[in-house]
Amino acid sequence: MAEVQKFLEQGERLLNEFDYEKAYKKFKKAIDKEESARAYFGKAEAALGIPEIESEDIIADYEKAIELEENPFYHQAVASFCIDVGKFEKAEEHYREAAKLDPENKEHYLSELAVGYRFKAPVMMEKLIQQTGQGEDIILRKSLNYMLEALDIDREKAKDLLG
Repeated sequence: MAEVQKFLEQGERLLNEFDYEKAYKKFKKAIDKEESARAYFGKAEAALGIPEIESEDIIADYEKAIELEENPFYHQAVASFCIDVGKFEKAEEHYREAAKLDPENKEHYLSELAVGYRFKAPVMMEKLIQQTGQGEDIILRKSLNYMLEALDIDREKAKDLLG
């Protein structure tokens, strides 16, 4: 147990020093000794700085951390990563789960989803937008719906407010 704690602390220190590869190895050693949410989360966070690691492997580590400890922060982290790699449905799933676990901050999670989707989806869907000329409106509509939900305003009220 003390050895696992030592690996976790070393991994976190190395992560804070941006030494991702060494941090990753420390978290792996911790997992080899005893699986924990903290170790899997740290491993996923360290993997973000290692380009050779596949996004699916990073997501799997985040989700293993969540399996071991249901935590809104873990959901938010994997959701944010999913936005970055264009996995928007999975991002929405995790942001909504974070909001369910932490309802006092629901607006934060949904607004982060709205803004992330608004600015990342056009980059990821550039080809579709160029081919159809319609993708951008779909993205804007979806982003606005997320934001309205975050603000707890229905569409009709928003139309009235905007005149």
